[in-house]
Amino acid sequence: MNTGLIIGTGRQSEAVINLLSSTNAYHLLALPNIELVANNAETGYDTAAFLASASKSDFVFANVKHLVYSGLDYNGKESNFDPNLYVGHYEGKARVQEFIHAQAKSSMAWTIIRSGPYVENLTQLMAPVVDIDGTYLFQLPLGNGALPFIDLESFAGYILWSLQNLDQSAGLDFGVAIEHITGQEIADIFAAKTGVPAKYVDFPIEAWHSKTWTRLPKGPDTKVGFSSVKDDNALLMTFRENFTNWWNLYKASAGNTGLIRRDYQYLDKILPNRVKTVGEWMVKANYTGERESTLPNLD
Repeated sequence: MNTGLIIGTGRQSEAVINLLSSTNAYHLLALPNIELVANNAETGYDTAAFLASASKSDFVFANVKHLVYSGLDYNGKESNFDPNLYVGHYEGKARVQEFIHAQAKSSMAWTIIRSGPYVENLTQLMAPVVDIDGTYLFQLPLGNGALPFIDLESFAGYILWSLQNLDQSAGLDFGVAIEHITGQEIADIFAAKTGVPAKYVDFPIEAWHSKTWTRLPKGPDTKVGFSSVKDDNALLMTFRENFTNWWNLYKASAGNTGLIRRDYQYLDKILPNRVKTVGEWMVKANYTGERESTLPNLD
């Protein structure tokens, strides 16, 4: 591999870099004129760091032979643009994907891997609370829906597969997940794996917002993107609006027959060692239900 570029702001990039570097086949920092720049923003992009790096660059995306894009499902198109299913980061990525698909005559190979909510969110954003009797409560505004969780290690595995199998991955757009799992199943599996009593609570969405966004400047009424764009009028959605619809996506995806669907047989074929159940991930991660600090704005 002569040239590599990884752009990201968080846990996906960390997982991908860790796996690629472990193969001894991808040595980004060994290339000439390469500098590693850290993103220090609590949420979003460190704009100053990006601009400083860009000012030292002569070109971006020159002679790229293979672009692997971390995408998300185009739920707007799939739902006839239902406004209750409009989620900013999903729609933004989906529009980039539409542009990529339109480049039929491009000499650059491309692969789109559509991800989803991280199962690692169970350690913070979706971490259970402990009731007075010791029961772990998974308070999620999920209704009877299902979360198409991904785990970051397997996600990195799909990236590696795409790079190593260009004959199969070029022009491929596919979605990944561990499995579709309900709130009740999360609680039941946790109890079975840990021996700790657990319960799923279909939590009211406004109560979830109130307890989740306490660290944001305006709570759930803070605009998404506030850390990078200082003019609120230039931003469209609040955290309340965006994440109410985010949960709506998963409410509409029960049983792998609704809005967000995955071909698990295909995923087993290309990545046989992928994590196939949330229970498997819990054992692998030694998950205890204890809350961890990964995103400062959620502490």
